[in-house]
Amino acid sequence: LRRGLWKSGGGGGPSDIAVSMVLYHALGSVATILLRESSGDDAGAAADPVRASSVVGLLGSLFLKDPTAVLALYGGSFVGMSLPSRLMNGSVPDNNIRAAQRLQTTAVSLFASFAGAGAMAGLLHAVSIHAGYWNGGWGGKVGLCAFAGCWVYRGFGNVAQFINRRT
Repeated sequence: LRRGLWKSGGGGGPSDIAVSMVLYHALGSVATILLRESSGDDAGAAADPVRASSVVGLLGSLFLKDPTAVLALYGGSFVGMSLPSRLMNGSVPDNNIRAAQRLQTTAVSLFASFAGAGAMAGLLHAVSIHAGYWNGGWGGKVGLCAFAGCWVYRGFGNVAQFINRRT
């Protein structure tokens, strides 16, 4: 697995592992937040982030044949366990931030935010695989990459908010 992140030779472009990691992390995060948000308040079982993540991981392991895709989908479901107000606005749910700074929460913005954070996590996961970090064995790389992807996504959001306030 310790190959380059980009294909060698005349083909160019990202490697198959990088593409599958990014796509399936994004898909897993969107599927998890979709499952969480589509269940009503009275259906607390599916709204629970851990249960929603486990359902996405279980469905991925049942229907996907590629082990890398299953791992990436489950890693993306870790991103989907994030609190939407934290990921999108960087604030706790009851924090009084100005309405001008708060991102409007629509279905498109919610899914785009989680897909972006999932893609970041997938890219970090692919980089760690290609760099040879934590190959083999069991550990916490999937959760760490999910956390780092959310953190990087929120960092880009903070930079964008800072630039918007300056202009």
